[in-house]
Amino acid sequence: MKPHEYKFVEPHEIEELINAMDTLSTVNEEPVPVWESMGRVLSRDVVVPMDIPPRPKAAYDGYAVRSRDIFKAPARLRLVGSVRIGEVPSIKVGPMETAYVTTGAYLPVGADAVVPEEFVDVTGNNEVVINKSVKPWENVDPAGDFARRGDVVLREGTVIMPWDIPALLELGIGEVWVRRRVRLFVVATGSELIETKAPGEVLDAVINGKVVESTASFIGNYVRMYIPYAEVVGRTIVPDDQEAIRNTVMKALDLADIVITTGGTGPSGVDYVYEVTKSLNPRIYIRGLRMRPGRPTGLAVSGNNKVIINMSGHPISALNAMTVVVKEVIKRLAGVKVDIAEPRVMAKLARGTLGDEEFARQYRVRVRRVGNDYVIEELPRQGSSLTHTLLMINGLVFTRKGQIIREGDYTEVLLLREPSRE
Repeated sequence: MKPHEYKFVEPHEIEELINAMDTLSTVNEEPVPVWESMGRVLSRDVVVPMDIPPRPKAAYDGYAVRSRDIFKAPARLRLVGSVRIGEVPSIKVGPMETAYVTTGAYLPVGADAVVPEEFVDVTGNNEVVINKSVKPWENVDPAGDFARRGDVVLREGTVIMPWDIPALLELGIGEVWVRRRVRLFVVATGSELIETKAPGEVLDAVINGKVVESTASFIGNYVRMYIPYAEVVGRTIVPDDQEAIRNTVMKALDLADIVITTGGTGPSGVDYVYEVTKSLNPRIYIRGLRMRPGRPTGLAVSGNNKVIINMSGHPISALNAMTVVVKEVIKRLAGVKVDIAEPRVMAKLARGTLGDEEFARQYRVRVRRVGNDYVIEELPRQGSSLTHTLLMINGLVFTRKGQIIREGDYTEVLLLREPSRE
C-alpha cells in the first residue's frame, strides 16, 4: 500500500493485514526466572534438561523393598532406616531389608518397589512384617517417568499461565526465554480533558462541563488485566493543538513500540489526530473501519516500523478497538501463538435482533444463566457516548457485516462478568 493511500476496511481484515506486515518483527527476547515469567510470551521452546524424576521415587508413604524378597507374603524384613522427600538416600536396601519412605522420596539403592504402610506391621527390634506382595516398580514413579531429557513441554509463542510455573519447576526448569513486554504509550487529546486528583473533583468536573480523562486510563487497566505481555510506559493529556500533538506523538514513538492516540478523530476543525498521523509519512495508514462503535479507528505503520493507532475518545468505542484491533497488533509484536483463553459462551437471544447490514457491530448485553442455558438481552440504547451503560452489562456480542441474529438464535458472547443464575 502506498503512503497516504487510505482505505476503509472490514474489522476481520485487520488480523490478515497485521500478519502481512512482515517488517513488523517481534520484540527482543530476554531470559527470566520461571517464578517471574507469568503472563510473558515464550520466545523459545521450553526443553526438559534431564530425565524427571532423575531416579525412582516413592508414589506412596510406605516401605521400599526388593520385590523378589516378598514374592511370598507375609515376609519378615529388617528395617535399615528411612528416606524422606527432599533427601538423597545414604542407605542401601539389601536382601531381606527394607527402608521407610515418604511420598515423593527417592528410593534407596537396591529397592524396586514400595509397599503402602497400611499393609505393613512394625514388630519392633527394627523388623517389619510385609503382608502384601508387590511387582517390580509397583507404587513407584520410575526415573524418566514424568519427562525425558529433550522433551518440549511448552512451545515458543505460548503465554505462561500461573499453573505452568509449578509444573516447570518440578521439571527442573529455573529459567525461560521470553519476549520483552510490548511497550505502549497513550496520548489522550482534547482541551476539555482534565485529570482529577481528589474524589470530589469528579463531580465538580461534571457540573462544570469538563470531561474527566478516562479512556487512556481504561487502556492501561485493560492491558494490565487482559494483555500481561504488554505494558503502558507512558500516558499524557495533550490539548487540541496540532503541533503539541505532533511533538508528543514523536517523543512517544522513541519510547514505545505502539503509540495509541485517543480523541481528535471527529470531523471538527479542532480534531487534528489524522493530520498529525499523516504528517509523519507512514508507509501504511488505514483510516477507519466498517465497525460500530469505533468506526474512526486508524492504524498506521511508520518508516521505522513503529505502530500508531488512532482511537475514538469514547471508552465504549475504545473497548471495541481494543478487542478487535489493538490486542491483535500487540499479539503480532509479542509473537503470541497460544494466548490466554477468553471466557466465551454460547447464549440464546431472548428478544429482538442483533446485527447490521452495513457494519460489523459490537453489542453490550446482559447475560443470565437459566438452568444450563445462557440467555442474552440487548440493551435498549447502544450509543458509543453512553459510557454508563457499561455498568449495566456483563457481556459483549460481536457480529460481522450483514450477520443478523434473531430471537431464539444462539451466538457467542464474550463474558465481562459472571452471569447471575436463575
